[in-house]
Amino acid sequence: MSAWWPSKRLRADPLAQLRIDARYAPVSIANWKLTPWVARDLLRRRVERPLTFAADRRLTLVIPYRDRAEHLTQLLPELTRTLQEQSVRYRILVVEQEAGSLFNRGKLINVGMRHAAEHSDYFCIHDVDAVPIVANYRCPSQPLRLVNAIHTEKGLERRTDYYFSGAVSVLKEQAFAAGGFSNEYWGWGKEDDDFFFRLLLADTLCYYDTRGEFRDLPNPKSQQVVRKSPATPPHVKENRKRRSRLLRGLMRPDEDGIHTLKYELLAQAQHEHYELIRVRI
Repeated sequence: MSAWWPSKRLRADPLAQLRIDARYAPVSIANWKLTPWVARDLLRRRVERPLTFAADRRLTLVIPYRDRAEHLTQLLPELTRTLQEQSVRYRILVVEQEAGSLFNRGKLINVGMRHAAEHSDYFCIHDVDAVPIVANYRCPSQPLRLVNAIHTEKGLERRTDYYFSGAVSVLKEQAFAAGGFSNEYWGWGKEDDDFFFRLLLADTLCYYDTRGEFRDLPNPKSQQVVRKSPATPPHVKENRKRRSRLLRGLMRPDEDGIHTLKYELLAQAQHEHYELIRVRI
């Protein structure tokens, strides 16, 4: 076993202390259980890459969505206000999944990125229940997680340094080089870890904003992620197994992603602050 990876776990992330301007830090990989050859490959790719911000770039915010009208109503005013204050050239694309099947967040994001690709320089993959308080939507040179602290019903919570979801900005070419999201994670959970891993394999260094602050909108009980229990649904177990196989090097991420995406566009509408497309997947 590699000396870097005793007990299949990284003892210390070699870039954990890297700071750009005391605000941005690399997303950690230290908690991941990886086979030695996968670990060695990630460590080889994990070199310092500066994080800078570009002006006058076209942003598309992709919001995967189903049965969250109240959340969307609360999110849009704060989101548009923040974007306008930062003078960002943006469009908001809400991708709604047709009712009748398990939700597939990753696939909806792929739909949104493909739909908006021609008119976008970068994307922000944005949950409908994450309302910005302090957030930087400018165009980053490396993938950037905007969320760090989040206000919930239980109080202020800080996301772990290996979390990579909520609101993530990424250059279009980086997202496509990574193959987008997997299309095979149904229900909620683990598709964001899969995407993070794909970005690492595409030679990016993912960052998070240590000052990023959001307000969490409580999810309906029917849409809450089920934690480990005897009653864990089969699709949740399968998502966990799929991510585990990926991290152990037993799956090739390039076999599944935005290039294998199939969907049917059912409806398209332009609203005051956003465009909505409804799809069958």
